[in-house]
Amino acid sequence: MSMRRTDADKLRRTISELLDQLYAVEHSMESFHRKADAAELHRAAQHFNEMLGHVDSLGELIAEARAKNLQAAA
Repeated sequence: MSMRRTDADKLRRTISELLDQLYAVEHSMESFHRKADAAELHRAAQHFNEMLGHVDSLGELIAEARAKNLQAAA
């Protein structure tokens, strides 16, 4: 598999995981507002923290792409 294809797959997977966590945060918050259940709020916070990890991964992918772009341009 080519490097470009691998990078694109990692990007898609990272974005997909980020969106899954975002949906989970939304679902937990809706449940919290409906039920006033503190466990749902805790679950939302956990999903949010996981989502931040995926945001960090996405940032790393972007930084790597920028570095490759600068090397190619040089």
